[in-house]
Amino acid sequence: MMLKKNLPVKRIACLPLLLAVVVVFFLVSTTGCTKTHDVPPVPRATHGELDLRNYSLMGDVTVPLNGEWEFYWGQLLTPDDFLLVNHPPQKTGFFSFPGSWTGYHLGEHRLGAYGKATFRLKIITDQNFGRLTLRIIDVHEAYTLWANGKVVAESGVPGNSIQTEMPARSLVLAELPLQGKPLDLVLQVSNHHFRFGGVTEPILVARPGPLENARTRYWGLSLFLAGSLVIMGVYHLALFYWLRNDPVPLYFGFYCLLIVGYCVTSNSSYWVASIVWPWWNPGVVEVFSLSCFVIWPSLMFRFLKTLYPDEFHSVILYFLDGRIVVFFIMLLFVPFLFVYWFVAFCLLETFFCSVYYYQRLIVCIRRGHNGAKMFLAGLSLQFVAGINDPLVHLGIIKSIYLVQPAVFFFVLFQSFVLAKRFSSSFHAVEELSVELERKNKSLQIEIETRNRLEQKIVDVSEEERRQLSNELHDSLCQQLTGARLRASALVHTYEHDANAQELKELAEILKISTREAYKIARGLWPVEHGNTGPSLENLASSIAKATGITVRFEKHPHCEKCSNSNLTSLYRIAQEALANAAKHAHAHNIEVHLQCAGDGCIVLTVLDDGVGYSSSDFDEGGLGTSIMSHRAKIMGATLRIDNNTPQGGTKLTCVAPCESTKATCVDSNEN
Repeated sequence: MMLKKNLPVKRIACLPLLLAVVVVFFLVSTTGCTKTHDVPPVPRATHGELDLRNYSLMGDVTVPLNGEWEFYWGQLLTPDDFLLVNHPPQKTGFFSFPGSWTGYHLGEHRLGAYGKATFRLKIITDQNFGRLTLRIIDVHEAYTLWANGKVVAESGVPGNSIQTEMPARSLVLAELPLQGKPLDLVLQVSNHHFRFGGVTEPILVARPGPLENARTRYWGLSLFLAGSLVIMGVYHLALFYWLRNDPVPLYFGFYCLLIVGYCVTSNSSYWVASIVWPWWNPGVVEVFSLSCFVIWPSLMFRFLKTLYPDEFHSVILYFLDGRIVVFFIMLLFVPFLFVYWFVAFCLLETFFCSVYYYQRLIVCIRRGHNGAKMFLAGLSLQFVAGINDPLVHLGIIKSIYLVQPAVFFFVLFQSFVLAKRFSSSFHAVEELSVELERKNKSLQIEIETRNRLEQKIVDVSEEERRQLSNELHDSLCQQLTGARLRASALVHTYEHDANAQELKELAEILKISTREAYKIARGLWPVEHGNTGPSLENLASSIAKATGITVRFEKHPHCEKCSNSNLTSLYRIAQEALANAAKHAHAHNIEVHLQCAGDGCIVLTVLDDGVGYSSSDFDEGGLGTSIMSHRAKIMGATLRIDNNTPQGGTKLTCVAPCESTKATCVDSNEN
């Protein structure tokens, strides 16, 4: 069972290795080969002469100028130097092209990387007219090429020392005019910076067209890959701008841009940046390219470390960051030769990092982390590039650099992971939205049910008030009235009796009690409640009589007889507001307004000139204000209490809906 469980992971792990073996085998098997012809085989130069008279350059055929070139070590010669009859240049020997002179045996002496040399080749062809195109690439430092005494190609300025040499690396396509005589090529090369010198890439020659088309295709592909990476980099940086709490897009965005910076300024893209910035100083370009190469592994590791913090070890990050520090220190204080050797070390380290990433992602897959399989698939080509590119850079194999397509496919697979993450997030949001909508509907139904129950409770309370008011009025009040009348009659009957004074006092108590009983009955449910005007008016009148406060009531009804179902609640709110103004605000004047303009609203306003109270008092809510707010909420009204009135007191405004006008109620005070 354990074997079956691990089988898919093992298969996934084997795919990148199989791909790496196939690609590397193909690259090695095609080392130095260019499909330029069928038969006969391409001739090679011997003893400084290349004979192409029996070889056709028609169509897309290209010919590498490989073989034995005349070799003049330690001399920077020009075509004029070879015209001297009395003192001709002393030939060192013959040098096999392409190749590096580093380690070349000059007698018992082996040449080092630094130095200068001149190479010479005579090309014999049966084409007497027209022209040929010559491609020279990746001469690491500086060179100048003459054809029949005319400069046709150069990159940098060859020099006798590190001070006089101006290094540069570029791709050059030169025109070779055919003038009915052999082509005499003289090539000066100097190297005082790179770790090995010479010409390590084949110099190709063809009729006009094939080399130019190949360069255009390669540059077009490089620009496409670079543009895609720029878009992805900017896209991820934009994601980080909106998602500041997630550093993953930040690391990956800068990683993509550094890859672009390296590729467009290095031989991996034939220095495609020269199309846009031909004025860019070659030395600065080289430093910029190497800096991007050294920095980007640190950002890539941070990207993976953030995604899978438990699987990737921090000690690797310290090593990568330390490598950056060492690189910039070397740029400042050591010769550039040692910098190139350090870059070569970084290339080898890239292979070991690829193996480490590969192993760690397998662990992530075993632990069930999302996206790990996609990342492993995307890193597979980088694993291949980690093997291929260092071997190419060290001159062990002849191939192309794979860093651009490797990173492109890695970004592509990363975008698949990101798309999957976003789709999962969107799906989760949709599910949450549906669930939230369902809960909202359920909550709305619950609120409506609760409001109906609360309204029913209020209605029951008002009905109980009405019944209690009727019972007080029809029973207790009538009995008290009868007792008061009976006591008054007894006072007149026993006017001269010794207990007459007590009877008078009893009659007065019964009179006061009867008045209070009627007042309580009216307060519980005004008998005139069928007409709100008189009820509020009587309420205002009773408050004025009881407190001595001037209470003015105004009404402006829209209908002759108001049938609004909210009148009872409005009456209770007005009753509470008047009681608050009289007891707590110490008001001297109170105004009560009831207005209905037929616009779907009925507006109750209670305004006093008392001391008022702070808004926090209302927010915290006493029992009275809480009851008013609750009543307003039940009937769907808007209740506002404002202390900033011209009179300096409090203004209460309650705007309730009026169903009889068939309109929508809008609180004008909120505008």
